[in-house]
Amino acid sequence: MSDSDSSEIELVPSRDGRTWTPAPTRRYPAARAWLRDCVNPVAPSTYLGPDEYCLIRTHLHWLVPLRAIATATVMMPLAILFAFITPDIWWLQAGLALTAVGHQVFLFYRFLAWRTEQLIVTDQRIIRTSGVFTTTVDAVNLDQITDTTYHRPLIGHILNYGTVRFGSAGTTQTLRTIEWVPAPADIYRAAHKGRTA
Repeated sequence: MSDSDSSEIELVPSRDGRTWTPAPTRRYPAARAWLRDCVNPVAPSTYLGPDEYCLIRTHLHWLVPLRAIATATVMMPLAILFAFITPDIWWLQAGLALTAVGHQVFLFYRFLAWRTEQLIVTDQRIIRTSGVFTTTVDAVNLDQITDTTYHRPLIGHILNYGTVRFGSAGTTQTLRTIEWVPAPADIYRAAHKGRTA
């Protein structure tokens, strides 16, 4: 056992004194690692197979969390105005306060969801990871994709985002359409390059 392994796992004698069993690991380092994984995206190398190379790694477009923030900027002044109009109704004031706190928690969660969601294009697959407290990984092999298209609306040309669609012949894919993709032309070229490699 190496020194790094011995620092993480401690062997202690069992009750009969003849065999050795791993001591229970401490909760706190694992809890800290789990919280760190909740707020930071996982490295692409975690999902890569042997002889697989990452071509592109990106998040969805920054407009995704901005939409939730824009909703908050509209709703919060209305809630504050309503609170000033009805100052004598305590239960309504308490309800508005709880709603405001809950909305801020929801906004923070949406930001973490955007931060941890990744789109990874390798020379063999397209991988999409998502989840804050849990992890979901969807992947499709490039040799299963028969055609790739992308669409950018007018505002997408200005802000450089679009929708990428992947087609296949006779197979059911977990990844068919990905919206709010930044630089969809680059994703399109990378997928085509990997498919023809």
